[in-house]
Amino acid sequence: MSEESQNNDFELFEKINKKYFLELEQNVPHIQQTLFDLQNEYYKLWKNYVTSQLSLQKEFFNKSGLDYSFPDTAKDIIENMSDETIKFRSILHKMTIAHIEQGKNYAKTLNDNSNIFTNLNRKILQNWISMFKTNQNS
Repeated sequence: MSEESQNNDFELFEKINKKYFLELEQNVPHIQQTLFDLQNEYYKLWKNYVTSQLSLQKEFFNKSGLDYSFPDTAKDIIENMSDETIKFRSILHKMTIAHIEQGKNYAKTLNDNSNIFTNLNRKILQNWISMFKTNQNS
C-alpha cells in the first residue's frame, strides 16, 4: 500500500472525526437544556401535586368537622423525620456534586496531560517500529 493511499485513508478518518465531534458540539448543549427543562417541569409537577393534596386534605377535615389533631409526640416524630430526611437529601446532594466534580477534574487532568500521553505513546511506537525494522533488515 502506498504512502499516499494511506494518507488519503487517514484524511477520511480525520474528516469523519471532525463531523462526529461537530455534531456533538452542536447538539449536546440543546440536549442538556432540554433535560434541565424536563427536570424543572417534573419538580414543579411534584411540588404542585403535594401542595394541592395537602390543601384538599386540610379542606376535607375542616369541612367534615372531624378531629384530626395529632398528639404532640406524634407531631415531634413527624417533624424530626422530616428534618432528618432533609439533612439526608442535603448530604446526598453534596456527595453527588463532589462525585461529579471529581469526575470533571479527572477528565480535565486527562485533557491537560493528553499531549504527554501522546508523546509517550509516540516514543513507545517509535521503539517498536525500530525493533521491527531492525529484525526485518537482519
